[in-house]
Amino acid sequence: MGDKIVGIIGGMGPEATVDLLTKIIRATPAKRDQEHIRTLVDNNPRIPSRVEAILGDGPSPGPVMAEMAKNLEKSGAHFLAIPCNTAHYYLSDVKEAVQIPVLDMIEETVKVLKADNIQNVALLATTATIATKLYENKLTEAGINFILPAPEYQEKVMETIFAVKSGDLEGIQKYTDEIINHCLELGAQAVILGCTELPIAYKNKEKYKITFYDPTEILARAIVRDALS
Repeated sequence: MGDKIVGIIGGMGPEATVDLLTKIIRATPAKRDQEHIRTLVDNNPRIPSRVEAILGDGPSPGPVMAEMAKNLEKSGAHFLAIPCNTAHYYLSDVKEAVQIPVLDMIEETVKVLKADNIQNVALLATTATIATKLYENKLTEAGINFILPAPEYQEKVMETIFAVKSGDLEGIQKYTDEIINHCLELGAQAVILGCTELPIAYKNKEKYKITFYDPTEILARAIVRDALS
């Protein structure tokens, strides 16, 4: 179908990278193997912790991500994508390292919210993503009001994220319902699953009376759009 190859800077975490690949396949209008998009994936879980770096306790993942980007470009990628929300704090490191385009998952998500005329959206994300204001700045520019969980609920969001990373099936489902009920109480009409682990926790979205926006799924659709253009 399309000739463009996408390079994936992955491993943040590994399961989130696999989740993106699955969503790319599902979003591709292919009837046979040969019509799917060629992907080059560097699933590198050794990238330093984004959360620790942003909160001041660890080395920057930027140089490692930049090196991965260069290698993917050398291997033939025509454009790049990063299936990790928090890692977008280091997007400039990646863009400066290569000559090819790099998709911005956060920008793509906000575009969809704007097109859908969402007025009030709750942001579920890592504490580090919230601290960087990655979503806050773009949502504000788009005229969308964002709602953050109260501190005790933010802790439950983080526990859910780490439960996905560790494969703790019981822990994944422990707080999912009460987190969404909290968002509804705060007046949210929609929720951004602003960490790539969260769509894995909220696989049964239809049980909730709120609209979910999955940045991983939005990124997958953007990848298909650009690969087939």
